This record gives sequence, structure tokens and C-alpha cells, in this order.
Amino acid sequence: MRVIRTGIPTAGIAVGTAFVLERHALQMPSAEAASPETETARFRMAMERAKEELEVLAAGNAVFAAHREMADDPLLAEQVEERIAHGGVSAGQALGEACAEICGMLEALDDAYLRGRVDDVRDVCARIRRILSGEPEANPFAELPPGTIVVARELAPSDTALMDFSRIAGLVTERGSRTSHVCIIARNKGVAALVGVPEATREIKTGDRLIINGECGELFVCPDAAAEREYGCRAEILRQEAVRSREGAQAPAVTRSGRKIAVLGNAGSVEEVREALDAGAGGIGLFRSEFLYMQGDAFPGEAEQFEAYRAAAELCGERPLIIRTLDVGGDKALPYMHFEHEENPFLGWRAIRVSLAMRDVFRTQLRALLRAGACGNVKIMFPMIASVGEFREAKAAVAACMAELEAEHIAFKRDMELGVMIETPAAVLIADLLAAEAHFFSIGTNDLTQYIMAADRGNPRVAYLCDPFDVAVERSVGMAIAAARHAGIEVGMCGELAAAPRATQLLLSLGLEEFSVSPPAVGALKQRIRNSE
Repeated sequence: MRVIRTGIPTAGIAVGTAFVLERHALQMPSAEAASPETETARFRMAMERAKEELEVLAAGNAVFAAHREMADDPLLAEQVEERIAHGGVSAGQALGEACAEICGMLEALDDAYLRGRVDDVRDVCARIRRILSGEPEANPFAELPPGTIVVARELAPSDTALMDFSRIAGLVTERGSRTSHVCIIARNKGVAALVGVPEATREIKTGDRLIINGECGELFVCPDAAAEREYGCRAEILRQEAVRSREGAQAPAVTRSGRKIAVLGNAGSVEEVREALDAGAGGIGLFRSEFLYMQGDAFPGEAEQFEAYRAAAELCGERPLIIRTLDVGGDKALPYMHFEHEENPFLGWRAIRVSLAMRDVFRTQLRALLRAGACGNVKIMFPMIASVGEFREAKAAVAACMAELEAEHIAFKRDMELGVMIETPAAVLIADLLAAEAHFFSIGTNDLTQYIMAADRGNPRVAYLCDPFDVAVERSVGMAIAAARHAGIEVGMCGELAAAPRATQLLLSLGLEEFSVSPPAVGALKQRIRNSE
């Protein structure tokens, strides 16, 4: 029995038989580019064919519905056609360059949700590229037997959309992270997953027996019968626990000692708000407004933003909808917004700093948020606050927008609650001062961890330091919670730590009152809370 111990721990345990996905690179015609008019026509034809394919597939799968919407986004088409017109390149080369640029922009973001869109962009581009090359579409997963563990270099959203998950026991990939599409889909489907396993497709052959221990990052290759029996029993226990979690997902989360804990959902679109509520979330603890700004080729207007926020508010009804104001800048670029080069973008011009500098953009968003507040229980949260002065400036901007709406006789929420994201060391150290002026806190542990540990979580050389369970991070979280409780304001957590199984009891003991997690994590978190003191 061989063991590969280099995978990134995700979740789940599985015993099954390997199917190694062999993917051959598409061979584009080697002929020189034709005239720009001809290449543009070829690209437009391929794009229309891709839309037609996605339209059919979208009828039965949300992944392809999202891809269909993405294919309609003018950004990709504009960048491809610009390269064809001015670069004299073929449609295939222009598509590859445009795809790389858009994906590079998204990969630079520190928002896990938006980084996750990289897989979707690559998937749509791969479909267009396949049509340009003239290769037919095929489903390599059509005849898989039950109990299959798919092993691949990487898996695209369209790959998993083609899988019959009643036959899939687990997924193993060489590339990926805890927030990658593979891990998200595995949690959604209740299968085991292990990502970041080097040389998996070379060391494993189709037909090999495998054991995935996604809880500690182990992959057993060709295990003995005793190991298969042991892990088979453990997998069945996890399956039964998952069934119980789903059955109790809509019930309140109350600890054994009688504490009622709020379990909310994280969302990046109106559709994800619906998914979170359906999963049992008692509201939305983090609504990322960035998705509105990533969809077009200019800043969204007040009417467009109002409609999106209103739709989310009406879905939530009386349940809370906490909307984070625009969180871009520095390492988070927008295709239509110019940012100067920064040596250290994580310490640069971003989040609330951008909003306070770009007053017109901030004003437009605040007006839309205030108006949407009249339609539901909306709350506004400001990201990356590092001083009391910043929070006061943000509050003053809200007050100015309220005065405008009042003068214009436009309905808005007059008692709007304003909160602070605790994600900088400075915010932790002045948490008592911020708590005296804010209505609530939400702790963003993803950024807070890397700032506390002075380690870029995107840098593999120091990523090991970005441990949310480090005592320094634990103490910082405890300080923020204590300051909020002393001031009598609500405090929640919307970072990844909130969903970590071994963090639940710790966070409850620190006094956390509200957890906000991705929709698939809601049921299991509620069950852990019920089993806690």
C-alpha cells in the first residue's frame, strides 16, 4: 500500500476505484491568421455556437446557466475582438490571451468567491476554443461504475456538471485549494475530495483501489483489505451524520446549555441568497456586492444596484441581509478601472479606502442600499476599517445620502444599522472604540489571519503561517468578541474559520453569537452547535 500525504485536507472519506481523466490539449490550426474580418467572423460564429450549446445544457444544470450568462458578458468578446483588430492574431490566439488576462485579474483578488469564477471563465473559453478547433464535444464520465474516484490534473465546472454523482465516491486533483470549485462541488454533493496532490495522474492508474482521507489530507493507493474495511466504516458514519444534518438544517441552532446561535449564509449573488436560505440559513451575514461591479464594462448605476439589493432583501424578508460595500482596489482590479502599480497591494489602496476616495461611486452604492433597506432587513457593513476616523467618514457619507433621499421624497431605511468588518490588526486593537460607534461587528478571518501573521496566504513559501488556529489569531478574535459584548452590540464571523469543524466549540467558548458560512456548511454547523455546550 502506498500513501501520498501531500494533499490539502478538505473533507470526507471515500473508498473506491480510480478513473484517471486523460485530457489532451486542443490543437488549434497552425495556419497564419487570416484577415481581421475573417478571424472576427470565426470568433463570433464560435461564440454563438457556444451559447447555443450552453442554452441546451442550462435547462438542466445551474453551472451551465451561469456559463450561459458569462458568455453574454461583453468583456470577453470585446477583449478578443480588440486583439484581432489591432494585434493581427488569429481568433484562437486572441481568445487565449484574453482569457489569460481576465483570469489573471480574478486570481489576484483576495475574495474566495470571485477567485472561484476563474474556473468558469476558463471553462467558457475552452468551449469556444474547442468549437474553433473543430473538435466534437464528448462526455468522458458517461460510463463510470458506482464507487468511482475521479483523478485528474484539474476539473472544470463543466466536467463536474457532466458527472452522475450517484456513481462518484470522490475527487482527486493535482491542482486546487480549499476554496476551489472541486472542493465546493464536493461539499455540495456530499463526496470526498483531495486537492493539491502532485503527480496524482502519473502515480495512479485507472482501476487502482483508492482511499481518500480528506480530513487529514491522506491518499492511500492500493490499500489492503483491512484498511478498506476501516475507512469504509468511517465513511458510512460520516454519511449518516450528513443525513442527520440535512434533516435538521431548518431547525434553530441551540447549544446543550440553551444558547441560541444565529447561523447565517455567505452569498455573492441573488441566486446564492436563495440557496443559503433554502439550506437553512437564518439570513445573510455577508452579501458581497462586488458581483455587480464585475459584470459589465462600467460602474453599475443606482437603479441596477437597487434592483439587485431589493431582490435579495425581499427574499430574506424579516431575516437580516448584511451587505458589504464595494471591496476592490490594490490586488482587486476591475476591468474598467485603472489602479496604479503598488509594491504591496494587500497594504495598499483598497476596500473602504477606495470608497472614501471615490465619493461618487460610494454615494451611488449607499443610495441604492438605503433604498433597498425599505424593502427588508438590510444592514450595511464597511470592509477593511483601520481607524475610527474611517468609520466616521463612512457614517457621514451615509447621513449625507439620507438627507438627499429625504429631500427627493424617495423611500429609504431611516434606522439603517452600520457595521465594521474586523479584518485588520488595527481594528482589533481599537475594537472598544469602534464598538462604541458601530451597530455590529463581523470578523473576517481570512484577511485578519494573514495580517496578524504577516504572511501572504497566496505565497506558498509562507502560506503555512496563515493558520487561523494560531494563538495570535485566536487572541485577536477573542479581543474583538469581548469588545463587542462589552458594548452590547452583535458580533458575527464571516471568514472561513466560521465553518471549520474544529473551530465551532472554540468560537462558542469565546462568546461568538453569529456564524456566517457558505450554504453547504449550514446544516453541519447547526448540528455541531447542538452538540456543543
